[in-house]
Amino acid sequence: MKNIAYILIILFQFQFVIGQEDAIYISNDKQYGELKNGLPERDTIIELTHNGTIIGKGAVAVDKNGISDLKVGHWKEYYENGNVKTDGNYKLGSYIGCGVGGAFRAFHNYRTGLWKFYNEKGKLIYELTFEPTELHIATTCEGGDKLLFGIIKEIPLKYLGDLTSDKVFEFQRIKTEEDDFTEIWTPLNGRIFIEIIKKKL
Repeated sequence: MKNIAYILIILFQFQFVIGQEDAIYISNDKQYGELKNGLPERDTIIELTHNGTIIGKGAVAVDKNGISDLKVGHWKEYYENGNVKTDGNYKLGSYIGCGVGGAFRAFHNYRTGLWKFYNEKGKLIYELTFEPTELHIATTCEGGDKLLFGIIKEIPLKYLGDLTSDKVFEFQRIKTEEDDFTEIWTPLNGRIFIEIIKKKL
């Protein structure tokens, strides 16, 4: 009976060691803590401005290094005349990339749920629902990875003839402004494409 118990203990330890060897270390894996329903453990409210005018207000994810540029939760974006441009929610998604130091987790934000779009006069023109959808992304890892991104899957009947495919295409894109470049995420044919446009200095 003792021999059987010893054998079971040895087998359990052997499986535990094998499991550890198969595990892959991923840097930045928990950069924003345990994501709950696409939201980070910590966030803070910020205002985005352009030439002294508020063009956006909402929360961004916070990690141990401080405030990120990743929008999360409820956001309102404004025209320069002060009227609301868009109103909706963002969530965090991620994918695995490969670098010199090994695998890493990269994070992004995407639109989710009901979004409202207004014209410059402040009139509501569209209410559209973005559904988190799994898309493929090409990465430095062989075969790439999958990530979640907000897609408009249904156009309400009241917008038929008015809401063109070009407008839907534009609404689904996510633009991130950095100091020296603009990053544009575009979903197309089940994939996500990232375009980086350098700003002229």
